[in-house]
Amino acid sequence: MKFRLIDTGSNNAFMNMAIDEALLTSKIPVLRFYSWKPAGLSIGYFQSIDEFNLNNLKKHNIDLVRRLTGGNAVLHDQELTYSFIIDEDNMPRSVIDSYKKISEGLLSGLKRLGLKAAMNEDVEKGSKSAVCFNDPSWYEIVVNGRKIVGSAQKRINGKLLQHGAVLIDVDVEMYCKLFKDCNRELISHVTGRMTSIQNEIGKRGYDEVKKALIDGFKENGIEFMEDTLSEEEKHAALELVKEKYSLKRWNHMR
Repeated sequence: MKFRLIDTGSNNAFMNMAIDEALLTSKIPVLRFYSWKPAGLSIGYFQSIDEFNLNNLKKHNIDLVRRLTGGNAVLHDQELTYSFIIDEDNMPRSVIDSYKKISEGLLSGLKRLGLKAAMNEDVEKGSKSAVCFNDPSWYEIVVNGRKIVGSAQKRINGKLLQHGAVLIDVDVEMYCKLFKDCNRELISHVTGRMTSIQNEIGKRGYDEVKKALIDGFKENGIEFMEDTLSEEEKHAALELVKEKYSLKRWNHMR
């Protein structure tokens, strides 16, 4: 299958989420890569704003944006972010099975970097943390049992959107300080549950990680044509920033 391959570079949190939504109109599947400047905290569609320390977010110049997708909060800083957009008819009907299919490409790519990565098949039952990297879901990517990619998925208007953070490096203490229930116990627990490329194999750059992931998806049957956002997609994204993602009524809606 042929995909558009788009790298939109660094944008703020509001534009990054707006571009993902704008790309849902693409007639051709899309694999998009991007980064965040300044750093951003993306929260799941169903999360309550009351879970987060808004003072620390402001103090550290970290934007908060509510995602279209569910799941838990992710601090986007030293990472490569991907989004995978396709007609849902071309994917398994099960959310878990579609996670697995996308993870196959991610896994192949991360192994190319030399990571001893695997798909998680050990999901704990019971209460879940608001911290995304505290709880690996089915078929998310882990290294030595610790989560290195955090992803979320939504199906809307016949499309599947999955986006996720591939951690190049991470500041666990800063991440945890963005939650109201932060304490030393939480920081210690999350430190033991998440990792990064730098923690595992040393420093790797954005472009090196991106190339490895592209090759990983190619290995799993995807062909790419390099592309950029159309003028219509750019306009739609700007409108979504203005009318949705930059507004308190969206980001603080719960």
